[in-house]
Amino acid sequence: MTDEMSSKAAVPARLLLVDERKGLASLAGPLAAEFALSPIIVELDTGRAAIDLLKTSVFDLIVADLEALGDIADGVAERIGKLARIASGALLLVRSQGCSISAALEGMRAGAHDCVGTDLDLAAMARRIGDLARRHGKAQFLAAAQAPATAAAAHAAPSPQIPVMRDLVLPMWRQEQRIIEDAIQSFSGNIALAAAALELSPSTIYRKRQAWAEMELKRA
Repeated sequence: MTDEMSSKAAVPARLLLVDERKGLASLAGPLAAEFALSPIIVELDTGRAAIDLLKTSVFDLIVADLEALGDIADGVAERIGKLARIASGALLLVRSQGCSISAALEGMRAGAHDCVGTDLDLAAMARRIGDLARRHGKAQFLAAAQAPATAAAAHAAPSPQIPVMRDLVLPMWRQEQRIIEDAIQSFSGNIALAAAALELSPSTIYRKRQAWAEMELKRA
């Protein structure tokens, strides 16, 4: 690991929670399993307070309950858009009741990086946040997926050959995921533009992302 990577890993992520019911307060525990260092968490209960804080502070991740943003605008897209525009590059995950595909697409078009329902439990949400950070270039904050190999294991001859080669080939769904996520990142998180470039509908991309998240949970 280089000195630059070490210095990045030594800095905890800054996480802003916006939730009027304080239901996200217990997210700190599950997040500890996802992050290399426990994130610095700031909790607010209104969208206005969040916007005021973001004028002078920088965060890496923002998790906002849609209802808590009701004091900054009436419409869903306008609420999310106002928060996203002032978020200074932070990843934005929006939580809302009954998060349908159409609602999620509206949220992501407005600037959210992901949208989840309020029925998603905190452990699953922590994994979703970790996956979001991984996809959008903030992996330096995350815990290592596995311990590094020992020197002896690194120099051991692979045996048998076929399983080793199989490990080098990504499953089709992983290859598809990489293509789609790279396209989304190329368009700064804009699902609609990425979908147009890939000749897919935005709803298809959202359904695929939901399916990938479920597959990740089953593999965990």
